[in-house]
Amino acid sequence: MSQKKKLKFGILCNSLVFEAWEAACIKQLLQHPAIELQLLVVNQEAHLPGSSLLQKLKVYPYKSFLFRAYKRYLLKAKAFQNISLEEQFKTIPKLECTTIKKGKHSAYFDEKDVAHIKAFDLDFMLRFGFNIIKGDILESCKYGIWSFHHADNDFIRGGPIGFWEIYLKYDTTAAVLQQLNNKLDQGKTLRKGYLKTINHSYQENIDQLAEMTAIWPLQVCIDLLNEQSVFHAQEEITPKAKLYKYPTNYHFLKFVLVLIMNKIKFHVAQLFMAESWQVARFEGAIEHIVSQPILKPDSITKSCSETYCADPFLWPNEAEKLMLFEYFSYKENVGKIALADFDGKQFKLLDFGINSHMSYPFCFEFENQVYCLPEQAASNTVSLYKINKNGQVIKVKDLICNFEARDASLIYFQQKWWLFCAKANYFENAALFIFSANSLFDDFLPHQNNPVKVDVQNARPAGALFLKNNELYRPAQNSAKHYGNEVNINKIVTLSTIAFQEEIVQTINATNFGDYKGIHHISNHNGHTVIDLKTTRFSLYNFRFQMLRKFKKMGKF
Repeated sequence: MSQKKKLKFGILCNSLVFEAWEAACIKQLLQHPAIELQLLVVNQEAHLPGSSLLQKLKVYPYKSFLFRAYKRYLLKAKAFQNISLEEQFKTIPKLECTTIKKGKHSAYFDEKDVAHIKAFDLDFMLRFGFNIIKGDILESCKYGIWSFHHADNDFIRGGPIGFWEIYLKYDTTAAVLQQLNNKLDQGKTLRKGYLKTINHSYQENIDQLAEMTAIWPLQVCIDLLNEQSVFHAQEEITPKAKLYKYPTNYHFLKFVLVLIMNKIKFHVAQLFMAESWQVARFEGAIEHIVSQPILKPDSITKSCSETYCADPFLWPNEAEKLMLFEYFSYKENVGKIALADFDGKQFKLLDFGINSHMSYPFCFEFENQVYCLPEQAASNTVSLYKINKNGQVIKVKDLICNFEARDASLIYFQQKWWLFCAKANYFENAALFIFSANSLFDDFLPHQNNPVKVDVQNARPAGALFLKNNELYRPAQNSAKHYGNEVNINKIVTLSTIAFQEEIVQTINATNFGDYKGIHHISNHNGHTVIDLKTTRFSLYNFRFQMLRKFKKMGKF
């Protein structure tokens, strides 16, 4: 990244009091040494005397009274908390503007104000106020005016944030950062992300969306500083998406019923529907296995209500018919790493010197030595171990420190070691992080724009990366419907320390293998393919654990 170049930006706002997610967005920009805030453009109309009480009562939108009252008095979303930045912005030039209204909603800036803004030679402005703006103001900055839309713009225009996805029972809730133009909701896409809809909590659905998007302007700036393309492949937003407005009283009452039913289903599923994963092994390459109709595995571990087996990796030395996988116990509520024969029947638990949960025992061979990189997010490290066929484990070093990695996967590609992973407690089923090093035994450095993507449909690793015809492929989980629903095979198009792009080339569904509800791992080596398959069943130990956790959360114990 060039240290000489700097980006200058402005903020369009109604006041210097911002919602918490907006303030977080601004603060992240200000913490970067190459990004400077140069101008505040404040909506003067927001501070004009308001209408009288009688006038307000006459024009009040009573048909949406229930939702408006709920949002004002009962909704406690952290994203909506007010944070004043007046003290921090004392020295920043401020321009107070009054827009000219044309039509029902469009607002245009005065020519003098536009000229004033252009004189600052800004790279971009963030819109946190002023409603729908059009006209010359949109051309006042080098990279335009950036605005957030907290919904999937392919299906939902308008708002409110995170509401209609729950009401309409969408699996995912999305958001977009776009460069505005004169066509409503048809600006160029700068960033887009997808999260699983939290359909039992409106507050949590709002907060997750706001948290996801707060980093986006900084990420676009980093791309600009690195002279990377910043526009989404689908540049023009579809104009066919339906325009949604504030919910009517009828919509809100129905929404409340939907929330109640979803909350009941959520807690019932936690208590009575424990996951039960089985490891299945097949003869043949991945493409052969998934192209067949329902195929009987050569071996499969047993389904049980007390334990399960998941995340299988084949031993990288073809002379040994072994595999590693996670062995999870509901009684202990912890996963351990198991070394087993090809059938998964004869196995032993390995000692990594760690008492916390372990899973995803990624293994590979390098210089005639087998290494293992198990998930151990609770230890806040990504650690490399030597391992032999007898199950003896020796720690080599920590590759990454102070990072709660999930499902770390390594590959040597284009003269560099690349590590792909998710992160615990940060959209762990939706955000993809990349690290790299020149040597396996060097410290791995983060990608300059981590997380490189946020998409619950196609981010979290789902097995070992592989090469085919000198092209790199990455399995990824799709957990939009539920955790571990499908696996996508992605072809990596661009991979560097400053850029990343991939595209889905194949989707693998659990129903391809029988009456199963999910698959979240696939790995191939030496002519064999291993996967894990999910069913759900009642587990007394899981029931006890979940009940105790819920009582503790309510403060009963």
